[in-house]
Amino acid sequence: MKKLIFAILFCSCTVAFAQSGKFTVSGKIGSLNKPAKLFLVYNRMIADSAVLNNGAFAFNGSVSQPIEAYLTLNKTGNDFTDDNYVKFYLETGGIIHVVSSDTLAKAKITGTKNNNDNEKYNILMAPIERRDGELETRDTSASDEQKKSPQFLKELELANKALENERKAANKKFIIENPSSLVSLDALYSFANYSDYNEVSSLFDKLSPEVKNSSGGKAYAQTIEKMHNVGVGSIAPDFTLPDTANKVVTLSSFRGKYLLLDFWASWCPICRESAPGVLKAYNSYRNKDFNILSVSLDKPGDRQKWLQAIHHDGLLWTQVSDLKFWQSPIVGLYKLTALPQNFLIDPNGKIVARDLDSEELSAKLAEIFGGK
Repeated sequence: MKKLIFAILFCSCTVAFAQSGKFTVSGKIGSLNKPAKLFLVYNRMIADSAVLNNGAFAFNGSVSQPIEAYLTLNKTGNDFTDDNYVKFYLETGGIIHVVSSDTLAKAKITGTKNNNDNEKYNILMAPIERRDGELETRDTSASDEQKKSPQFLKELELANKALENERKAANKKFIIENPSSLVSLDALYSFANYSDYNEVSSLFDKLSPEVKNSSGGKAYAQTIEKMHNVGVGSIAPDFTLPDTANKVVTLSSFRGKYLLLDFWASWCPICRESAPGVLKAYNSYRNKDFNILSVSLDKPGDRQKWLQAIHHDGLLWTQVSDLKFWQSPIVGLYKLTALPQNFLIDPNGKIVARDLDSEELSAKLAEIFGGK
C-alpha cells in the first residue's frame, strides 16, 4: 500500500532532448460543463486553464523540449485544486489526446511518443495497483479482532511483500524494454523505493544516453550517488534524535552490536502489520548482541499517536522521532521514499542488509548468530 503525495506537481523537471515547436493538448473530460475548469500545470506554475464545454477542451503552446506536466480538474470552477489530476508529457510530434471520465486518474493520454509509452506503462502496472487498492481496503476494513491476530497481520505483511516484489519486477521489465523513454525514469523512481544502490545504479546504466543526459536523468544520477551513502557495504550515516522521554539518542552509540535501524510511523498500516514479526526477532536475539532503533516519521502534533502506537504494538526497544513527518532531515540522510524501510547494521556501523521483512530478518539473524 502506498500514498501518493501531490507535492511533486510543483517539482516537475524538463528534459533536454533536441526538440522545439508547438504543442496541442485536446480531449474530452466526461460531459462536464461550466463552471468545471481544467488547469494545465508545468514549469512549477499554472500555465493555462479552460472551462469545459460538454467535456471538451484544448490547450496550445510551445515547448523547446519534452516536459512533465499535469492536468488538474476543479468541477466547481473556482481556484486551482490538486485532488483530481493526471500526469503526462508536453511535447511536439503530434496532438496529445486526452479521454477521461470526470476522474482524471483514469484518463487515457496518447498521441506522442512519451505519452504512448506512459499509457503502455500504466497498462502494465494497472493489475498491480488494483491489487494494492484491494490490500489497502482489506487492511482498513479489518475488525479490531483481526488487527490483534498475528496470523492476519502476517498474511497482510507477506501479501504486501509479494506485491512489492511484483511491482519491482514490472518496473525493471519496462526499463529494460524501453531504455530511450522518459517514462523509464518514473519506473526507476518506483523501482528504487525498496532497492539498494547497486540495483538502481545498474538499471540507470541501461538507459539511453539521451535519457541519462536529460535534466531529469542528470538529477537522478545525483540521487543515485547519494543512495550510495546508505547502500549495503557503506557506513550508516550518524544522526541524533530525541526519544520518547526527550533524551538525546545517537545512532553511533549502538556500535558493538548488530542493530536494526527501523523507519516507521503510527499512520503506516504496513509498518504496524510487520511489528509482531520484528518483535519476535527482537525477543529471540536481544541477548545475542542484537538491538533495534526505531525512527518514526510521525507528523507534528501527533506525539500521543506515536506513543500510543508504541504501547499498543508492544515495541520494547528505543524509539526516536523529531515528529517532522517527511520534512525530517533523516528522510534526506537515508534517502527514504516509502515506509516501512530498514537497515541492518553490523557492530562496526556497516550496513549489511536492508528492507528485510520479518521472515528475512529472522533468517538473516539466524545466519549471523546461529540457530532459529
